[in-house]
Amino acid sequence: MKHLPLYLAAPALLAACSHRPPPDFVPDPGLVAHIRSIELRAPQTACPGNGFPVTYAAVLDDGSRVPFESRYDKKHPPQLHVVFLQRESPEATPLEGGGWAADRDPLVSVQTGFRLRAALRAKPTIAESVTVAPTYDCMGHALSFSGASGSGGRDGGDGPDVTVRLALGHSAFYERLLVIGVEVGVAPPFFLLADPDAVPPRDWLVVESRGGSGGRGQAGGAGPSGTAGAAGSCPGADGESGADGQGGGRGGDGGRGGRVTILAPSENPFLSGLVDARTPGGDPGPGGNGGKGGTGGAGGAGGTDRDGKTCLGGRRGVAGRTGNTGIGGRAGIDGPRPTVITVPSRDVFGTRAPVELLEVLERSDRRRP
Repeated sequence: MKHLPLYLAAPALLAACSHRPPPDFVPDPGLVAHIRSIELRAPQTACPGNGFPVTYAAVLDDGSRVPFESRYDKKHPPQLHVVFLQRESPEATPLEGGGWAADRDPLVSVQTGFRLRAALRAKPTIAESVTVAPTYDCMGHALSFSGASGSGGRDGGDGPDVTVRLALGHSAFYERLLVIGVEVGVAPPFFLLADPDAVPPRDWLVVESRGGSGGRGQAGGAGPSGTAGAAGSCPGADGESGADGQGGGRGGDGGRGGRVTILAPSENPFLSGLVDARTPGGDPGPGGNGGKGGTGGAGGAGGTDRDGKTCLGGRRGVAGRTGNTGIGGRAGIDGPRPTVITVPSRDVFGTRAPVELLEVLERSDRRRP
């Protein structure tokens, strides 16, 4: 089964330019004695799965600020460096350059945002925290899954069964929140969140369950080489022709498109229209390459005639022809039209949904008149 990436995260880019100082690099105790607090400057929002920069500065007792640098130059070492900070977050991972990588699961931060904390290692009582609100505009809304590709001329697998669940909820950061759960086959579900006021009314979420591609047909066997002509006759015997190569095998058929089921709340059935479900059949497998023709046999060496002169050698046999390319497979059959089911909101995700998700949905239920 093939999954296209859901999130485009770039935490490595934020750390790529970092030059880490040596392990024995420590801040000047005299400077530490004058640090009153730490100032964090972070973006207002961050998207799950993405990296984001944060800068830090020490506020001294005279009101001046000294930045925590993210680069290190041994000839001109900075007064303060981000390695002097102990950085922690339940919803994000600290990066070497001072930035953070937001957890890619949107449910982790849906109610709390990304809570960042930085403390001075040399004096842990000096610490500061900041919360970055989640945004979901970077989350992908074009999902593609496919059946297994055939191999050795085998047929492609059928596209997987996909279930899409949609509901409206409410979080600490959004009065209305679109919640989407996606289940592919027997794999655990994953979730997408979106601002319902920022998406078009129809065909916003593309969900494709494509049949697997048929495998390329097996290559034909090479033709045997011709036998060399016998030596000693006058002239030498000709070599035999090489045999033709065998034809390539038939390509596998593409798999059938999968099945997509959409569950929407009966209170908001129009949510099902946000899904553009596609179930194309898999591509046909190409026929196998024909086998190479066998080489012609070498001509036999000529003997000597009655006068003792060496006779001409025999001619090399004709090479065999390359085998025909195999017949290509057939394109897979498209899957059925999506099935839309409406149920009460409380039943869209059921009671076995993650606690964070149930809280989002319960908040919405409590707000409903």
